[in-house]
Amino acid sequence: MAKVTLKDIARDLNISYATVSFALKDDPRIAAKTKARVQEAAKKHNYIANHLAQALQSSKSMMIGCLMADLTRSYVSELLQSIGETASANNYSVLLGLVKYSEQYIDAQLKTFCEKRVDGIITSWLTPSCRHRLAEINSSGTPVVVCSSLCFESDMPLVINDDFEGGKIAMRHLVELGHKKIAYGCLNKKYETVRYDGCCKAAGEAGIKQPVLFNSEAELFQLLESQDRPTGIVAFSDYDAISIKHFLDKRGLKIPDDISLLGFDDIWAVSQPEYNFSTIAIKRGEIGRQAMEMLLERINGHKVENRLIEPELIIRGSTARL
Repeated sequence: MAKVTLKDIARDLNISYATVSFALKDDPRIAAKTKARVQEAAKKHNYIANHLAQALQSSKSMMIGCLMADLTRSYVSELLQSIGETASANNYSVLLGLVKYSEQYIDAQLKTFCEKRVDGIITSWLTPSCRHRLAEINSSGTPVVVCSSLCFESDMPLVINDDFEGGKIAMRHLVELGHKKIAYGCLNKKYETVRYDGCCKAAGEAGIKQPVLFNSEAELFQLLESQDRPTGIVAFSDYDAISIKHFLDKRGLKIPDDISLLGFDDIWAVSQPEYNFSTIAIKRGEIGRQAMEMLLERINGHKVENRLIEPELIIRGSTARL
């Protein structure tokens, strides 16, 4: 069966093509009775608007590109869910590009975005090459917004988690529980950035020593064997916290009886009884929603400012008073 067009509806109702078009757009110049007739006929014939033709007329594709590296982690999937819901609420579709850290695939996906004439691009991560290519696209008139769970610098607008404030919140929680000997664990050095600085700032405000930083299980072992064994640990991420817990379990140390442990991110697993971690929750849905809203503002020609989204302390059973 051939697709029904506006001309078919106009012929069926014996009215002009323009009247049908305006009626389906709810134009105030069209009488309510006529709108009702047109809408009823469109429903009867299962009419589907040709958004490609509309895009050509309006110079907008009503699509945004979303460049992501990995959907297997809860952060990205929840971020994408929020972006998609906000896009749909504003009559936008999302063209998803999934790539790993291959410059070839990144370039190919960004080329596809440009060929499809997306109105803007959201990305949650940047390699040096990807950053350069996106900056070129942004400068050429297709707005780009970067959203992430980590703080970093970018020459494009950002919606990111406030890592510095998150570090302060984590440290304050342990200090309020009476802990003074606190360590900070990041088992992947390349990701250590602002969260530790926030912990140090809060420690200074509380009048205690800044947390001892360890970057490996070997360094954690040395800390546990020292006279200044920490009573509390802030982990860079929940994944780090899980690794630290397993390390402590092997040595017969119980959480929180022997050591309080605080994670960061609030991934799904840490709320389960096996872990029950206190953690600093990143508001992934809020970051995604605001990233999409910021991109819409840029698409419509408005200037935007970087946004820091403050995380939230979730208290569970892995932290306790001394």
